[in-house]
Amino acid sequence: MRILHIIESLDFGGAEKVTVSLANGMAESHEVSVCCLKRVGVLGAQLDKRVGVICLNKGEGNDYLLPLRLTRLIRKNAFDMVHTHNWAVFLEGGLAGLLAGTPVLLHTVHGPYADYPPTPGSRLKIALRHLIERRLARRFRRIVTVSDAIRSYIENDIRIPSVHMFTVHNGIPDASGSYAGRPERPFVTFMTVGRLAPIKNHAMMLRAFQELAKTHPQVRLVIVGDGPERPAIESYIRQHRLDDKVTLPGFRDDIDSLLREADVFLLTSRYEGISIALLEAMRAGLPAIGTTVGGIPETILDGKTGLLVAPDDHMALVKAMTALAGSKTRRDELGKQGYDYFMREFSLATMLARYQKLYTNAV
Repeated sequence: MRILHIIESLDFGGAEKVTVSLANGMAESHEVSVCCLKRVGVLGAQLDKRVGVICLNKGEGNDYLLPLRLTRLIRKNAFDMVHTHNWAVFLEGGLAGLLAGTPVLLHTVHGPYADYPPTPGSRLKIALRHLIERRLARRFRRIVTVSDAIRSYIENDIRIPSVHMFTVHNGIPDASGSYAGRPERPFVTFMTVGRLAPIKNHAMMLRAFQELAKTHPQVRLVIVGDGPERPAIESYIRQHRLDDKVTLPGFRDDIDSLLREADVFLLTSRYEGISIALLEAMRAGLPAIGTTVGGIPETILDGKTGLLVAPDDHMALVKAMTALAGSKTRRDELGKQGYDYFMREFSLATMLARYQKLYTNAV
């Protein structure tokens, strides 16, 4: 089968990682290409040499000729399936697939809808987009969601019937070897990995850590990533004299080695799908503390593989962090169960098998 994945870019991010893994995995048995609408991005280097790469170099803003360019591309290469990723390419990719007469259309929703400013014009625009998306969704064989939470969100907010949807949890490459607990160390290191953006709610994390450090001087916090919130985070650290306890190493591509130096993973987001960073932490055998939003409760089983707290409840986060900072036995217990759960539900092999079955049934 000739498969074309369409995504805005392969810049560093969760949806992009999944697209690369899916393209590489399916290249074993299908002829696969990836079309990046804007730019290829850094993750393009991770694509298997058997995967074709196409870039349309689309600029910012609307490009009303883009569906026609995509239509020509699909027809020229006679793709049997067009698989679009994220809402930003749903309309253009779906319309192009219909115009080209592609036999099978699939779409994967990796996260929530883009934010629009609360103005009358924006509300009208999003209402119109949702109307078109509902009509177009009928022509897709399946709308795939990475979590049941996103599936419910699409059904309630965009009003696409659940009969058109199917959940496939994200997966990442399996762990090598077996679970190994953390050694005894003089410090307990909490770590988070992700874009420094408001939706990740680092402010809540910092407030909780500040409280924890008052009673547990042996704790440390490492915030990995970069983004628009970095100046505010740096200002908070200076203001509260946390320079010796909180570090910001910036963007890193050696996440696995960093996670080996951590003891607990934190994810305080106001929304998440199935977080790739969280899966990487589970694969590393780390216990996790996360908020009860989006797909996080599908990933962290409260009291079994980690601990869950309400979003923006920083005192509940303090309590959870205190419980794990004070007990290595508890950390090891949750880390082991998280590792086992990852291997059962979130490994790359599991994700690929589910997509392969979905592809076969769709055809």
